[in-house]
Amino acid sequence: MDESKLIFFTGAPGSKWSAISYILSDCVQADISDRTPERCMIHKDVYNGVRHTGLYFGPGQELGEQFHKINELTKEDVIAEIQKGWPVWDDEKYHIIRCHQFIYNIDWIIENFPDSKICVVARRPESSINGWMSVGGIDIPYPHYQPYYKDNDTAHKLIREETQLAHEVFFDYEMDIHVASKGHFKRKFGLDFEEDDVIAKYVRSVEGFMYKQDIPKSKLKHDVLVGYYGF
Repeated sequence: MDESKLIFFTGAPGSKWSAISYILSDCVQADISDRTPERCMIHKDVYNGVRHTGLYFGPGQELGEQFHKINELTKEDVIAEIQKGWPVWDDEKYHIIRCHQFIYNIDWIIENFPDSKICVVARRPESSINGWMSVGGIDIPYPHYQPYYKDNDTAHKLIREETQLAHEVFFDYEMDIHVASKGHFKRKFGLDFEEDDVIAKYVRSVEGFMYKQDIPKSKLKHDVLVGYYGF
């Protein structure tokens, strides 16, 4: 395994981290063979019809049941669990490893995977909570939230906690932080698109531009932060 092609990816529920991971996968030409029909939730058209798609790791998910305490695992165990997600491993492509709970052990990830990359996504906790609740909250069908987050009240508490930790990670590791926008992805990765391209739905979603609104620009927020380490 080429560890420099691993991207450990995290963000609190409602932070729009799934949309950012989709955009990043396009930017770096990641392996997306994990996007199978059963690993999918499609948002309503009012939210641009973006999807939760592909593998998620962590308690209650298909893989990474112990990743909330990754610091108690061996590096070999972590690698073996990651590789289960892509039975045919392609070392030429990046692999984005998504887990909400990585935020609790970024130091362990940096120490044990020094050649790998880390991406952290954050919004204000109130925005994350409101956004998450608007699409189902604890009852979202995919990824699976109930095993770890238990109920909406517990999830709200943890979203606030995870958001605070994200900002501490930004600070402690002097991360390269940007507001998610077409301009950012274009300048950092050379991403460009036409408005009828699939990727446009995701970029516009994180900006707050909603195609189905009477005035699509009326929901613009530019409130999603993306932090990079090792890129």
